[in-house]
Amino acid sequence: METQTNSAKKNQGQKQTNPQTDSENLQGTFAAVLIVGGIILLSWFGVFGLFLERA
Repeated sequence: METQTNSAKKNQGQKQTNPQTDSENLQGTFAAVLIVGGIILLSWFGVFGLFLERA
């Protein structure tokens, strides 16, 4: 029982993260979302242009 309690305390100590590392990961995520959003927006305007051209 004592080893489980000690290992649980060690795991709790390891769960602390560095805020600077988290912000770096979020910056990459934000860039990826902007790229995907730009692709979706460009494709939407392309399809809309085709619709106007054929109408």
